[in-house]
Amino acid sequence: MFKNSFKYLGFNDFRFMVIGIITLGFLIPQIFFGVKIGDPNYPYHWEWLEASLYATCYWIISRFIMIYFRKKYPSFDLVKKRLTYGIITCIFAVLIAGAIISPFINLFFECISIPNTNQPKLLQGFGASITATFFILAIYESIWYYSQLKKSVQEQERVKVAHVQSQLEGLRNQVNPHFLFNSLNTLNHIVEYENKTVAKNFINQLSKVYRYILDSREEPTIILSEELDFVNAYIAIQRERFLESLKVNIDVPQQYTYKKIIPLSLQLLIENAIKHNIISTKKPLTITIDIDEQNQLIRVTNNLQKKSKVLHSTKVGLENISERYRLVTNEKSVKIDSTDTYFRVSIPLL
Repeated sequence: MFKNSFKYLGFNDFRFMVIGIITLGFLIPQIFFGVKIGDPNYPYHWEWLEASLYATCYWIISRFIMIYFRKKYPSFDLVKKRLTYGIITCIFAVLIAGAIISPFINLFFECISIPNTNQPKLLQGFGASITATFFILAIYESIWYYSQLKKSVQEQERVKVAHVQSQLEGLRNQVNPHFLFNSLNTLNHIVEYENKTVAKNFINQLSKVYRYILDSREEPTIILSEELDFVNAYIAIQRERFLESLKVNIDVPQQYTYKKIIPLSLQLLIENAIKHNIISTKKPLTITIDIDEQNQLIRVTNNLQKKSKVLHSTKVGLENISERYRLVTNEKSVKIDSTDTYFRVSIPLL
């Protein structure tokens, strides 16, 4: 009777049912029949027992009807129909049941030689029966509504989390082909203008970089020290092409390396700096990675020497990083500072 109650009632109601019957048995004689505790004409413990027997009958009937209509009309859209049919059915069922069991309860009291001296009027009995039924229905419906509302909120949260995870996965997948495209362009340049040894070293470094990408692709955030190790491997790849024309200074104190950031974010910022700026022996590109004065952001700064035309853009970079940070945390965002001499992007430490 109670094993599957959670599905249709929202909770296991055995204890609640026992407490409710005892409470109704205590209140009904006082509220409807004017019986007072200690009244010598009406021994209260027998009045309580009689009211409790009726309450047990009403409770079981109302509970059965509620479960029936919840099975038949489970949707929130049908709640009005379910409540209407349920209340009408309960009222008629309780009144009929009260009329049927009344002789048996009187017989029970006669068998135990206890005179049932309190004989309520018909309207009093109806009033007590209907009030008890509404009390039972109201309590159960309130608990049911709360449990369904809680379930709905939890379901919405699960859908929201799944949607965010899906968006993050899409953005991470966007980074991988973007990085591969640029890496192959760099390799093509090395093969064309450099020797085979340089190309072989580049491929070895590239394999290390892709190992990191594969290891971090399922994670929304990653430890800063791991991202910095990856950045060093990426910088080694780029130096195969640009030699001393590319300078990268990393100044991150040890105590901040245990913070977290979005995977591949530093690499994308370095890649953007390389893509949009002139890099030559006469105009070397200097990139600095450090921590801001408030110790809340990690900054990637480069001297500004814009190319007149960028040959190809996959529209990933900053837009991708900003969107991933927005999905992971709504409180922190990417900060961009630009002057005539430098370009700086600051991303939150998580």
